[in-house]
Amino acid sequence: MQYVMSSKWSLMPRFEITDGSGAPQFEARGHLGSQITLHDNYGQEVADIRKHVFSDTHEVHVGGQQVAQVRHAGIFGDKYDIESAYGILAARGHFAGGDYTLSRDGMPVARMVRQFALREKFAIEVNDDENQVFLLAVVLAIEAIHDERNEQAHQAGGFL
Repeated sequence: MQYVMSSKWSLMPRFEITDGSGAPQFEARGHLGSQITLHDNYGQEVADIRKHVFSDTHEVHVGGQQVAQVRHAGIFGDKYDIESAYGILAARGHFAGGDYTLSRDGMPVARMVRQFALREKFAIEVNDDENQVFLLAVVLAIEAIHDERNEQAHQAGGFL
């Protein structure tokens, strides 16, 4: 399934997630540095991402149950490891450029590619036989960790 996630202009950070044809599917609300909730077309919360206290680990909850922990695994921002109820996943790629793949046992299950536009925009492709909500939430968790690391590096005058 192909999704496009793009930021919406508002006082509270929001990301609209549409299918490949532009039909609304989900909306993510919240701040990348604290908690993000993912809502379906009916406004029901289907997942949330919470930053673990005193670390850069983010917990992914789907249907009220914690299903994954996402953490940065490399010094330079090129790896994320995901321990989940759906198996061990790895995210590898070029995170600064917004192009990475999520894999389980070496087999790709999802891919995220940043698109160039006036608003922040991402194309996310998720294998049809995978839990769509779970993988969209994992992408949001990775983006949250990546943004936090960039902000920390910027404040320290360095690069990640």
